[in-house]
Amino acid sequence: MSEQLFIQGTGGKIEIFVDYPLGEVKGFAVVCHPHPLQGGTPQHKVPALLAQILAEQGCIVYRPSFRGSGQSEGIHDEGFSETDDILDVIRHVRQLHKSLPFYVAGFSFGAHVMAKAYHALPDEIKPKQVILCGLPTSTVDGVRNYVTPAIKGDILFVHGEADPTTKLTDLLEWAKPQRHIITVLPGANHFFTGYLKQLRIAISRFLLVP
Repeated sequence: MSEQLFIQGTGGKIEIFVDYPLGEVKGFAVVCHPHPLQGGTPQHKVPALLAQILAEQGCIVYRPSFRGSGQSEGIHDEGFSETDDILDVIRHVRQLHKSLPFYVAGFSFGAHVMAKAYHALPDEIKPKQVILCGLPTSTVDGVRNYVTPAIKGDILFVHGEADPTTKLTDLLEWAKPQRHIITVLPGANHFFTGYLKQLRIAISRFLLVP
């Protein structure tokens, strides 16, 4: 069962859902959901799975609603002000868990925002590990253009081979100069329909929560 809380961000009130581990608390995490104008919420199956896996590993998980969605204030800003909001969330929860290791994850639009937030964080407060699923790095559906910054660190990229929305070829072109390792699920679409078990396996093998 999730707990709901609100914090004051620079752009207004931010709604956050909090998931607690059943046993010992070993870390904390922030998870971002897909595009709010396309039906994305913290309860979407992919961020919900990410939160479940992190909680099973002993993390308190914070799932914020992007501005203008749920009960978060503000107007959708194509990932720009949303990045500032996520940085506000990260700063807030870091103060609550200063001694614990920190993790972040995101799916689709949420992966893009998380990548930008991760890039903006000073090295000394960057998370221990990053999970980005279905990361957009170019034009999506011929409408929305995503400029995803180059990032480095202990990062898991998971992508569907048959993703028609955020094309695998775009991700490979973006990742090539950075020499990132990409985990590809053959046949999977953007929402990993029918592949959530494989997604869980890939993430569980990657995560290192002490």
